[in-house]
Amino acid sequence: MNMGVNDEYRHLTERYIRGEGTDEERSNYEELMLSDDSVLTLYMQVLAEFESELPNLPDPEAFADELVAHEQIKPYVHRTTLRNQDHPKRWYERAIVHYTIAASITMLFLFTGAFNQLLPGETSRDISLSNTPSYSEHWMEKTTGWLDQLLSRTNE
Repeated sequence: MNMGVNDEYRHLTERYIRGEGTDEERSNYEELMLSDDSVLTLYMQVLAEFESELPNLPDPEAFADELVAHEQIKPYVHRTTLRNQDHPKRWYERAIVHYTIAASITMLFLFTGAFNQLLPGETSRDISLSNTPSYSEHWMEKTTGWLDQLLSRTNE
């Protein structure tokens, strides 16, 4: 931040701490603090400088509880609209649809023999499983082989 902008933000920060300005100006400053870390840092610095001028609260916890319970205080509302929770999810947004599609693709690969092609050498169904590496071992070998090829090309 350059000095002129820093002075402007300092002035806005001091006004915000004193409670000056319209509701819209205060809301804009709060959004600025949320989006720019340097403004938030400046706010913390100025707040520390103003600490002696701020009133002391006899019971800060009771004040905070009263403030949270106040009916007119609303939490910060983002400018983006949140999805309406009353509206049910569309069919393609449901997790069960994703699981069903994944299971269907897996079954398709199993029945077409696509997984058998991963095994080295023989492709018949009467392969003794004790002599063949597991799928995870085979995938690991394929991946490391691919990475070795890629690294040898980049080192040339």
